[in-house]
Amino acid sequence: MSLPFDYNNETKQVSLSEGITDEALLEEINQLNRLIKDLTSITTEVPESPEPSLQITNMLKKMIAGGVESLKKKQFKDAVTKLTLALEIQHRRTNWEHFGVQLSETNGILQARCDAYIMNKQYIEAYADADMLLSTQVNTVDNFLRKAIAELNLGKLQEAKVDLERGLCFHENDKRLADHLGLVNHAIAVENGEA
Repeated sequence: MSLPFDYNNETKQVSLSEGITDEALLEEINQLNRLIKDLTSITTEVPESPEPSLQITNMLKKMIAGGVESLKKKQFKDAVTKLTLALEIQHRRTNWEHFGVQLSETNGILQARCDAYIMNKQYIEAYADADMLLSTQVNTVDNFLRKAIAELNLGKLQEAKVDLERGLCFHENDKRLADHLGLVNHAIAVENGEA
């Protein structure tokens, strides 16, 4: 009996055997190859602990602090650059480092970068970051606001209304969501010639 994959000793990569086109198996093999690459690139005999790398953590803290400082100084383009670099640094973490820490870092960076995009009037980029944030942090009011503000400025009034109503389902008494929903409803009425 033969397995549906082959292993190449030279490249240290696993691949599907010829004639096999199973997409789910291919995805698992790609994940396995990434893990093999990470493990074979280690210079020690035993993989590092799953604890976050202090070196990367310190670099991240400095880069995020720089991005937030640029936001406070209203240097939005510089803030976007620093926060994007922070996201790239964060992605250098090894695959076996604690996922909860990585997710928390990613969300924090995306929140700050989304705000910088909005303030720099880069609404498409802000929309993408806010959409990603809502897929991982649906319980955060500010993420609904970020997405709705981006949609409103992109002229997607109905989508903004839906996202604000969705936010109000999770956070019924939030005044900011209700106020923005009122603004969006007024903009829709103006667009329809009803106001």
